[in-house]
Amino acid sequence: MKKIIVLSTIFVLLSGSMVHAKRNAPEDVPSIDRSKVEYRAPHAQMGCVEAWQGKTLIWRRQIYVVKYTVGLERDVQDVFIKTIELKGNVLVVTNERKSEYEVDLETLEVKVLKGALIEKRK
Repeated sequence: MKKIIVLSTIFVLLSGSMVHAKRNAPEDVPSIDRSKVEYRAPHAQMGCVEAWQGKTLIWRRQIYVVKYTVGLERDVQDVFIKTIELKGNVLVVTNERKSEYEVDLETLEVKVLKGALIEKRK
């Protein structure tokens, strides 16, 4: 009987920790079209924005990087882009941690408005 209780307890503890480590898939970020250029924030390229003209990739820019803590599951440490917005000749990027960045569309220079260039577990 003790074996069953111990095994049941271990199973509950292990299955409970697995459930808490998973996260839902991030919501898609609506792309923005301007002057035949489409700006995108693909989840497959975390922390990046892209500019496309038709089926041709014009540029891809890394906005921030995610520093992962060894031993923790990656999916709970991921930080995805949540919104992109055009303001004049600047693309404003906001991620899930509410960090904000500006990308100058002429120079592709990234400016941190709020947060950091390296996102890490707090």
